[in-house]
Amino acid sequence: MRTPLLLALAGCTPQPPSTDPAFVRGGVIVPRESATTEGMALPGDRVFLPWEGKPGDPVDLGGTLQRAPARPACVSLARIDLGDASRIIAQGGEAPDTALAWSPTGDRLAVGTFRGEVLVVDAGTGRVIRRETFPEAVIKTVAWSSDGETLYASEQSPDALLYALDPTTLQPRWSFRLADEVETSPLPPDADLYGVYTLPGAYGLDVLPSGDLVVAAVHAWNQDGHRLNRSRILRLSPDGSRVAAWPPDGPADATLMHPSIDTTSGLLAVPVGRSADGPAPDLPINGVQILTLDSLTPQGTFRPEPLLPYFQQVFPWEALDLDHGTLLEGLGDGRVFLHAPDHTVRIDLGTPLLSGDVPIAASVGFGVLRAADVIVQTARTNIPYGAANPAARPPSAHPGENALWSYNLDGRLRWSWRGPHALAGLTLGLDGHELLVGAGPRVADDRRDLFGVLVFDLDRTGPGVDPLVTVCPTASPVFFRQALSPTGWIAAATHPFVTADGNLEGDYAVEIFR
Repeated sequence: MRTPLLLALAGCTPQPPSTDPAFVRGGVIVPRESATTEGMALPGDRVFLPWEGKPGDPVDLGGTLQRAPARPACVSLARIDLGDASRIIAQGGEAPDTALAWSPTGDRLAVGTFRGEVLVVDAGTGRVIRRETFPEAVIKTVAWSSDGETLYASEQSPDALLYALDPTTLQPRWSFRLADEVETSPLPPDADLYGVYTLPGAYGLDVLPSGDLVVAAVHAWNQDGHRLNRSRILRLSPDGSRVAAWPPDGPADATLMHPSIDTTSGLLAVPVGRSADGPAPDLPINGVQILTLDSLTPQGTFRPEPLLPYFQQVFPWEALDLDHGTLLEGLGDGRVFLHAPDHTVRIDLGTPLLSGDVPIAASVGFGVLRAADVIVQTARTNIPYGAANPAARPPSAHPGENALWSYNLDGRLRWSWRGPHALAGLTLGLDGHELLVGAGPRVADDRRDLFGVLVFDLDRTGPGVDPLVTVCPTASPVFFRQALSPTGWIAAATHPFVTADGNLEGDYAVEIFR
């Protein structure tokens, strides 16, 4: 087992505090000397005072009567530097992988970085409690046990180790070598920006109520002129021993990424892709496999036909969710499928249209199920790969592009939202009421005021009602995976970006908001 490198404790960069009260979601942030009741201590000698009220309600703040605004503010409380990410961005790379997870009580934030670091941050002070580096690795996922006593972290590396860590010391209690399940491959040259993604890694890590773990081990690489795939879904006990595996006899000649788990129905859904050479195995390639959660036994498949002539294959990515036996499947060709136990609904949301003689489409990149409705996010307009020149610039915007859409399970539109931000990622709160949406880099203009995290209240919808509650602005684009704590704190990772004039701006950091 490789040993992590211990680094000295590092602090954070608190944001300059304001002396004015700030009405935020679920409370008010005031200077400590203005607080007349006990509250949660915050960086910058401030206090968070819980308060539930309506816009316009009067609030007594230290003898001064103020009224709650129609839209609460979003206050940056701490900013934690994650090191230098300029090289990957300057050379044309994508946003660096960053994993975020709040502890069950919301008092600590776990961070995993593309530099191989794991951090544990105190939510109240923004102080880095512990920080360690795992050599020659990208930290793909982090997750907490239900009691908050164990932090799990998985890496993409030649060994692809899954660690159970003590969150106070970040020392491993045990590790599981995923490369034993899906084979290994050598470290790529340093000059290869995307070489790390040819190494084995965990593309999915979930902690079940029982304490067991569900892990998606994936490996896709080139060897001797051939493209190879090896993937396997594992269920592990809290002590790291294997409980079940699928396929049962060894890894699949495919990619099994980002499974969705439904504890109510006892099922798991995983998209099945394939980039390998040679004949395809007997699996629902470019479809979805349903497994039982206890023994990982196959229960069924969903495999839509390609949307010819513009798309030669189907490709689901992270617009996949399973809840109470209903499967949401959003596809790169702009279609949305809702597979209920007794019927299937198809929604053509971003499917190809002709702009003049050029086909344009909008992929469905993210989606979540929430009780009796579904929320999906569409990407910016693209030209389908089946078109004559898919690299050309789309002549016009697809009407379904870059927006949030909410549908009933029978396919009826409930509401939609579109703004000037470039939407990236969906995070649904544990209570199902709040939704976080990232705002990433824009390609059409060079505005600097449209980065950050958008916060939506999914219960505040209807004719003429804007579900957008507030915006947490950042100085740089945010990575598409944000985190929302059980107590309402928000965490987002930012990264550098290249401006229209070719300059590199912004930092690789994690910011905490309320």
